[in-house]
Amino acid sequence: MVKYPRTPHYYETDQMRIVHHSNYIRWFEEARIFYLDAIGMSFAAQENKGIVCPVLTVEASYKKMVRFGDSVEILTRVNHYDGLRYGFSYEVRNTATGEICCTGTSTHCFLDADGRILRVKRQYPEMHEILTECLAKDDNK
Repeated sequence: MVKYPRTPHYYETDQMRIVHHSNYIRWFEEARIFYLDAIGMSFAAQENKGIVCPVLTVEASYKKMVRFGDSVEILTRVNHYDGLRYGFSYEVRNTATGEICCTGTSTHCFLDADGRILRVKRQYPEMHEILTECLAKDDNK
């Protein structure tokens, strides 16, 4: 699990200074990229190798409002990995209160630059090892 700190920008809010629901999906992406950097699987490095990881699914469940001026942390972990796809879970918490404001998940596949499916275990064993370790570690929490 990796914690990504975030402070909402004013433009992400509505007229009531509440963060618009669509921004949580963007925050998930920011947190996922931060997570990948933290575990040594830089998103930029993956793209430089010709690996693309499109979103297959994304879900969010809203629990509490986040307002302009609040600080949150997004707890991110790998919740699925099978060599062809991987998934993440997200928990957005108010930093001051610890309350869960939003939870979510996303799943992604591994493709080459031509859109063909990659088999990570065979083609990128170092990535396979990192993801397997992260999944095992995050499952134990």
